[in-house]
Amino acid sequence: MISQFSVGCSRTVNLGNFESLRIEAQVVVPVNEGNDFAKLKDEAQTELRKLMELTYREQHKASKDKGPY
Repeated sequence: MISQFSVGCSRTVNLGNFESLRIEAQVVVPVNEGNDFAKLKDEAQTELRKLMELTYREQHKASKDKGPY
């Protein structure tokens, strides 16, 4: 029986001017007996998308605040 699984994603975003931003996120989901695996997977993927968007926004803002060097 599977006790947990993870879904992850990474993306490199071109910021222009030869700069890029790489973001990564991973969600680890515990699986209990009787859980609907497909539902858990769908929920994990939804949370991962939210996490990637939030991470992108925070990191992109930080890179703008910091300046080119």
